[in-house]
This record gives sequence, C-alpha cells and structure tokens, in this order.
Amino acid sequence: MEEKRTAGAQIREIAERLGVSQSTVSVVLGGRGDSIRISKETQKRVQDMAREMNYRPNIYARRLRHAEEEVPYVIAVFWRMDSLNSRIGRFIRGLYEAAERKKCKVEMVIQPYKPGELMAHADMLSGNRISGAIISGLSTADQQELEKGEYSVPIILIERESARFHCIMMDTYRTGEQCIAYMAAPEVKTAAFIGFDNNNRSERKMEAGYVYGCRDRGIRVKEDWNAYLACSSYENGYGAAEKVLANVELPSAWLVADCRLAGGILDCIHDKGLRIPEDIRLIFFEDSGILKYNKPPLSSVDVPSYEMAETALDIVLLAGYRQMDIPIRRELAPLYFIRESSGKQ
Repeated sequence: MEEKRTAGAQIREIAERLGVSQSTVSVVLGGRGDSIRISKETQKRVQDMAREMNYRPNIYARRLRHAEEEVPYVIAVFWRMDSLNSRIGRFIRGLYEAAERKKCKVEMVIQPYKPGELMAHADMLSGNRISGAIISGLSTADQQELEKGEYSVPIILIERESARFHCIMMDTYRTGEQCIAYMAAPEVKTAAFIGFDNNNRSERKMEAGYVYGCRDRGIRVKEDWNAYLACSSYENGYGAAEKVLANVELPSAWLVADCRLAGGILDCIHDKGLRIPEDIRLIFFEDSGILKYNKPPLSSVDVPSYEMAETALDIVLLAGYRQMDIPIRRELAPLYFIRESSGKQ
C-alpha cells in the first residue's frame, strides 16, 4: 500500500520523522540541496529515509533531478475562472519574457479554479510536482482555507495581503481616488460606480477609494446610483448603463470595474443621446487594446501585469536558493491610460 501514497504525503512523513521542514525534504529530493547549502549530513539523512520509505517521485521531480538543465523550474499559475480575461495572457507573457531575460528555463502549469474551490487543487502545493505557485483572484474564503495548510513550495498571492505567504499588491484604494481626480471638473457634481456582485477585495478597496475621493472633492455619490453585475457581457454593460441613467440626477463621472463592459455602456449612452465626455466621463478598469480606438478613445487604469509576473518569478527563483522565513511583500504602481473619455488628457 506504501507505493500508492502520493509523493506529497511521503514528503510530509519524511519531514516529520527527521524533524526538518517539508521544503528542505522537497529541495533535497529534487536534487538542489547543494545549491541552497543544505548540509551533507542532512541531505544524507533525507535520502536514507526516502529509500527506507520507498519514496516514489512523480514525473516532475524525476525531470528536475535527472534533467535539471532541461526544465529547472515548474511554476503553477492558479487563476480564477471568472477572471480569465486578457490579463492572464499578459501575465503569462510577462513570465515567459522575464524567464527569457534571466536565461532561466521555466515550464508553466495553468490551473483555472472556481471561486470557493481552490483547495480542490491543494495537492499541487505539497510534494515536488512544482517549484512554486502563483495564485490570482483569491477570495477571502479561499484564502482562509489556504492559510490552514502546510505546503512545501513557495506561494505567491496576487493582489491579496498575507502575513504568511509572499504577496504582490497594487494599491487599489489609491487607484480609486486617482480615477476620480482624473475626471474631476467644476461641472462634475455626481458620480457612479459599476462593478460586480461577487467582487473581490481589490475591487471593494478601489470602490471605497473612489467614493472617498468623490466626497473629498464635493462630488456626490449614492449607493442607488451604482450598478452591480453577475458577469461581464455586452448585454450586462448595456443594462448597467440603463440603470445608472434611469436616476433623476444623472451621474456625470463613472468608474467601471471591467473594460469588457465598454461596448454595451457606450451604445446605451449613445442611444440616450448623451455625449462623452461632455455629459458623462468614463474610466474603465483594465486596459484592452481596442479602448483607444473607440470614439471617443476610452480612459483606463490597468494592473502592471508584466511587472507582477517578473516579480513573482524573482520570488520563486530566490526561494529556490535560500530558505525564507519572512514573506516578501511588493506593492506596484498601476498603469494609467488617460484618454478623451475622462475629460482630461
């Protein structure tokens, strides 16, 4: 029955029997003990115990041990299903280009997951299938479950704060404040926010910063003026704009949480005979290559996906060479694309 046990379960037991960390066992069995200066004595103890327990590495571990020059790092990227937009493409490209610059060969495993179901893939985080994990779109519930476990690989959270795991952040509260600053003008008296029902913490912080920025400038914003959607689509964008425009007082500055809603929102505004930016000023979150080709060109604020990807790779590489007891926290600046729709260029 021993042979049927997973590599992750065996690594945990080896670590418990020897009184060392799971990451130490994983590194030694992956053939990288010398590179991060694990003592020869500890390496021998781990290897002897592994033989005694009939340790059976999986295919990723065998490739790392016998062909390190071919695929030295395997990085798993966990991305929430309802956030599979153009950002993941930019993030993966950023990882690839960063690895090319560093002359580091990397294999990527893309693992989509549904909200609330991240832990169904938790076995990937223990053992030696991967060298590191990058997790994006984490909900509060998923993070609470994740924090309960023990893992043998470095974990990097994107846009989530953690006292335990490495994290790469963008100050979304400040981003919300800055968005209304770009739209503010004497004629702008009211504002609205278009977001999502199941919004993540980053979006909630952005909305809070936006509301604070409005009130700080004497711009009125009411909960009833806002619209919250189940998902992004042309129809939902059109419907959200109809809801906002149905108010007796017309909100004249809008922050929209997803650029994929742009088509429906623009058509609705035009159908109502309103003008952008003369009647309504708009900024969208996340930039799409086509926003600048709309009439008028649409302003947006975006996550620095390429910089986030390179930072995440740096953390994985660093963790592969040394034991880090204190998690790394990096905060990056957003990217602003200010065009005609926000009223300022």
